[in-house]
This record gives sequence, C-alpha cells and structure tokens, in this order.
Amino acid sequence: MAVSPPRRPPSLRTATAPSTGRRRRPDQLVGGRHGLTAAEVEASQRERIVRAMTAAVGEHGYHGTRVSDVVWRAGVSRKTFYELFGGKDDCFAATYAHWLDWLLDTSLDAFETQEQWVDRLRAALTALLGALAREPDIARLCFAEAMAAGEQAARRRDDWMTAFAAVFDFPGAPRGALGEALRTGRVGELSELLRREVAAGRARRLPELGPELMYSMVLPFLGADAAQHELDRARGRR
Repeated sequence: MAVSPPRRPPSLRTATAPSTGRRRRPDQLVGGRHGLTAAEVEASQRERIVRAMTAAVGEHGYHGTRVSDVVWRAGVSRKTFYELFGGKDDCFAATYAHWLDWLLDTSLDAFETQEQWVDRLRAALTALLGALAREPDIARLCFAEAMAAGEQAARRRDDWMTAFAAVFDFPGAPRGALGEALRTGRVGELSELLRREVAAGRARRLPELGPELMYSMVLPFLGADAAQHELDRARGRR
C-alpha cells in the first residue's frame, strides 16, 4: 500500500536517541483496541517509517542510517519493519519515491495555476525550490543521498526526471530528437544544481537561485532576450 504524499509535510526531525527506556511516540498507535482496520494500521506504520527514514537520512546520511535508527524513530518493531519492507534499501527506495511524487505534484500543481509557459515554468520552479527549502531533510534524501542508494532508487530518479520534463513541453517547443534533448538536458541541469547546493548545506537558500535558474532554463527555448527578462524581472525592472 502506497503512502499518499502530504501537501504540507510537517517537520520530520525527531530526537536522535531515547534517553532512558522506550517511550511511545506521540503519533504511535496505542496497543490493543483502537478502532482501526488492519489496513489503516499498516498505512500508519508505513507513513511513520517513511518519515523516520527521512529524518534519519537527514541526520546521518544514507550510509550512516541503520534500520535500528528507523524503527526507533517510527515507534515500530523490527518485525513490523521487515513485514512492510525488504530491508534498508527497499525502505529508502519507497521513501525516495514518496517524496519525489510529492515534489512532482507540488511543482505541477503550481505549473497549472498560470497561463503562459514562462509564467508556468517560473511557478513550478518556485514551488519546487520553496518546498525543498522548507524541508531540508527531504532535500538531502532526494538530491544528495539518493545517488548512494541502489538500483531501485536510480530507477525512481529516472522516472521522476522523465515526468518533470513535462514542464518544458509547450506549444511551439522544439519536437523530435532536438526537443527531447533540450528537455532532458534542462532536467539534468536542474537535478545537478540541486544536488550541488543541497550537498553543500544550502537547501534553505535554494529560492535565491530562482532567477538565475529561470535564465538557464528559458534560454535554449526562447532565446537570450526572454532569458534576460527573467533576471531583469527579479531585479525589479520590467
């Protein structure tokens, strides 16, 4: 069962370790009768594990994260964890896919609020950069740590890049091999910029890159004048 991506994910940071004993997390289900179906219980457990994996990777990185870190943060047993996921790599891939879906939905929802393509692209990129800036653990997992994960994560990344390329498809855009190359190139450039900035610890400053990013994204499609307008627009010149 997939976890539905939330629109505004709350902070995923939790305490790094228990102090004494094991305490029930505020979002942990109480044992015994709670009126939930088995499917609802499983969905709650999966969601907590996804959030716990995100927080653990945000703090320790992919290689430094252990299953024990995740199950403690999630408030589930190792038995429950392995009933839901095949292991650390499987859980990471599911978590990665969950947040990539959320980021894609966030970007495309913003894209659809505008009429003209340049305005649509600007809205999508602004939404993406803002979401990552507000959630640096998600940013680190998706754009700094995923490269260290296995083949499942790599496939998820390729799927996301293909889907995100839709924001570069508009009436009058180049078609055929040239159009595909331009779209693929822009998404690759965006992904690399995000990787570099997030890995350097600058996730919260990503929105500052919006105008320069728009310049480089618009340039190969609409030319130098339209690209320069994005810089001028940001500086308050129309």
